[in-house]
Parts: sequence; C-alpha cells; structure tokens
Amino acid sequence: MRKTLALTILLVSFYTQLTYAQDSLLTSLAKSNTTLFAKDGNKFTGAGWDKILAQAKSSNNVMIGEDHFNNETPIFVSAVASQIKFDNFFCEIDPFTARILQDKIRNLSPAEMEKYVAEYGNTFSFYAFAPEFDLLKQFTKTNTTINGTDQILLVGDALICNELQKTTKSNRAKEIYEVIKNNSKTYFANFLKDQSKPFYLLTPEFEKNLDELSALKLSEQEVKIIKALKLSAKIYKSQSHHLRVQLMKNQLMQVYTQWQNKKNLYKYGANHVARNEGLMDTYDIGNLVSSIEDSKFGSSYHVIVLGVSGTQASPFKGFPSEKVDANSGVLKSLAPLLKAAEGNNWHYIDLKPLRTAIDDGKLLVKDTKLLRIIKGYDAFVVIPEVTASAFIDGK
Repeated sequence: MRKTLALTILLVSFYTQLTYAQDSLLTSLAKSNTTLFAKDGNKFTGAGWDKILAQAKSSNNVMIGEDHFNNETPIFVSAVASQIKFDNFFCEIDPFTARILQDKIRNLSPAEMEKYVAEYGNTFSFYAFAPEFDLLKQFTKTNTTINGTDQILLVGDALICNELQKTTKSNRAKEIYEVIKNNSKTYFANFLKDQSKPFYLLTPEFEKNLDELSALKLSEQEVKIIKALKLSAKIYKSQSHHLRVQLMKNQLMQVYTQWQNKKNLYKYGANHVARNEGLMDTYDIGNLVSSIEDSKFGSSYHVIVLGVSGTQASPFKGFPSEKVDANSGVLKSLAPLLKAAEGNNWHYIDLKPLRTAIDDGKLLVKDTKLLRIIKGYDAFVVIPEVTASAFIDGK
C-alpha cells in the first residue's frame, strides 16, 4: 500500500514537473514569436500590424475568430478591411437578415434608418451593437457583399416577417406574417422582463403558423425562408451545436460560386473558424474553407482575437456588462501564451512555429483547447483590455 502511494505521488510529481516544463517552453517559444503593435483611435501601427496585413493580403480567405460583445474587435476588423478590399464578408447572422440589412443601409435615408433601428434594432443579432453595425455600413460602402450563414435569431422572425409582408402575393400569408411579427415583439418584451418567459419562435403557436404557411401557394423565396424558420426553431429546441454547424456549412456552400477565387473575410466566434477541429468538438466552417483552399494548393489565414481584461456587453439591451475573467474558459487554457503577452500593448503571436514544434515532437501540449487553438490558428492577437459595446441608437 505504501509503495503504491509513493509511486502515485512520484508519478504525479513527474507529470506536474513535465507539464510545467512544457508550459515554460511554450511561453518561451511564444515570446520569441511575439511582435507588438498599437491602437490609436481606429488605426493600428507597428510591426505586429504589418505582419497581420502581409499575411491577410496573401490569402483569399481571411478568417477571424473572436469573443463577442466588445468594441475593440470590430474596430480591428474594420482596420483590416480599410487596408484590403474584400469581395465578400461572411458573418454570424442568417442570410436573409444579412441581405435585408445591407439593403436598408443602401436605400434608407438617415431619418428612415433611425426609425427602422428603433423598431427592429434588437433583432440584428451581434450587429445590434454600434461598432458592429458600423462594419456593415463600411462593407456596404465598399461594395462588399454581406453574407450570413447562421440560423435565424430567436427574435429575427419579426424582422424577416416584416419584409415578407411587403412582398407576398397571398393575403392569408400576409395576415400570418403580421401575427408572427407582433407576437415575436410581445414575447421578447416579456422575456426581457422575466427570463423564464419563452420566445415566440419556440412556441407551439409559432409552429402552427409555419405549418399553415407551408400549405399555402407561396413564392420560392417564401418557401425557403419558412423552411429556414422551421430549422432554426429545431436548432434552438434541440440545442444541437452539430446541426447548427451543418446549417452554417450548408449555407456557405450554397453561395460557393459567389466566393470561389474571390477575396473573402470571415468574422465568427472563435469556436467556428479554426482550420482543424474546433473548440466544441466539431469541424466547422474554418475547417471547410481551409480544406477547399488546400485543394487549390493555397491556404486560408486564421487569426484568433481575444481580450484578456476589461468588460463585454450583454446580448440584451439594458442588461449589465460583465468583466472579462482571464482565469476561466478558453483564456485559462491560453495562460502559457498570455504570459508572453504582458503589458498594455496589443500583441501578435505567430502560432505557426509552435505548431511546427508540436508536429516535430519538441513541444507537448496536454490542454485540449490550447492544442486546438495552436493547431487551428495561424496567429493570436491579444487585446490588453476590451470595453463593452453599446447598442446602436439609430443615428
């Protein structure tokens, strides 16, 4: 018994020392491949920034993985897009909302836009936040096509049915779209007061509305959107991440002819755009795009951008922001890398040499999330402090 206990203690001590030694080696490698850069307003300067632009310019597909709800990441993406002309911008909203928002930005007067945002701004998903919406305006101005690949937001049925009301040729469908739109708004208002209340999209009544719409003679676009609403409700009810990823990849491939051999920028949560297996045990759109580029003897460029301190907003207007905790979640796994990025500067960490060291057996990384990030991303941009985004006010 004593011998077994002594052996256990010895093994634990050995593996602890081995892990510490490997973490130290990882930090040392990261430090030797770290370059600083600085943010000045909405612009960036420095050697790290120059490296980002050089890599982004050399690839047709630039994929940025983020943590949501802060001001700094969309400013970073905006700065990249101000230096590089992209044909397409892919983002984490549904394709119908993406199309609607770009159309509104193009065609509404400032006064009309203010009114529209006041009524539907809370259905814009991540783009309900001011710096994110500014990105959409920037891409629209540069004639970059905005593409969504996600499911329809829990409250996105109101925005979409508002548009369908205007175009449907079925009087009964127009009535049902009106019911969905109004009920979606009412249920969401109730949810904001009491989070135990359901969203309308998840109710049996909503399902009956869709069944009745499916029995009507409608346009091809309406049929497509109704199917998308049904699938979105299924994703939310089942909480199936795999089904959501399947949809995202499917919708990306539906428009493949529009982005093949073009210059494309992608901005998604960091779970989605790693070139290998993602942080949630799925092979996501980052892997799909990487594989397509690889088949063409090219390579996509994958950058993870995270803040290590500060605050991030709530997804719901009026709810308090939260502090970024470097000792939890993915940031905790990234601790050995973050030791190489101390101080108030922005840091660019080139992950490719670390990946090579792992492949060559010179570096052992036991933390699964950390390993997936090193293997899945080419660079890690460390933001020293982030600030919580504010919602758009329509101006």
